[in-house]
Amino acid sequence: MEPWVVLGAYLIGSILPSEIFVRRRTGRSPHDFQDNPGGGGAWRLAGPAGLITILFDLGKGAIPTAIALRAGFSPPWLIAAAVAPVVGHAWPFYKVIRLDRGGRGLGPATGALFALAFREVVPAYVLGALAAYRFRWLPSVGIVAFPLGLLLMILGRVPPERLAAALAVMLVVLLRNGNLLWTVARTRGTVRPH
Repeated sequence: MEPWVVLGAYLIGSILPSEIFVRRRTGRSPHDFQDNPGGGGAWRLAGPAGLITILFDLGKGAIPTAIALRAGFSPPWLIAAAVAPVVGHAWPFYKVIRLDRGGRGLGPATGALFALAFREVVPAYVLGALAAYRFRWLPSVGIVAFPLGLLLMILGRVPPERLAAALAVMLVVLLRNGNLLWTVARTRGTVRPH
């Protein structure tokens, strides 16, 4: 069962509703606007359809992770089930062939983290959302929520397999966004990419 859940999580992760909604509204891809094909990009380019995108992206991270937890997957398979939708979102199978990227992975990562340790990560995400509001830059959510959420998970004594899965999810998002973070750090925050 485990390989099928992981494969299904990757394939569902590869579905980018932002691409669908933005193309329907504008006839073009979010990438054509130099924007991200995730919830934030859908909100900016397709309006309220962005909310559907955000909910879908959260669900595609939360559902396979919850299935893995409920089924009692061993730690390696739990990690794979939590990471697979994030990898699919960031590097969808149909874009890898063209060496193109998908979204940043924050939506499915958030869903997976909520499934792994809801009580510990929600306060971290609240502070992350406040930072994003303050700085008007959506990636601030993860920049604040990931390390703080990890700390709260350690302090809350979250089981090691859940902590390992959460750390793996965060590392995939960091890998996907390393170039963006480096650019912002190098320009001392003067560049505000979407």
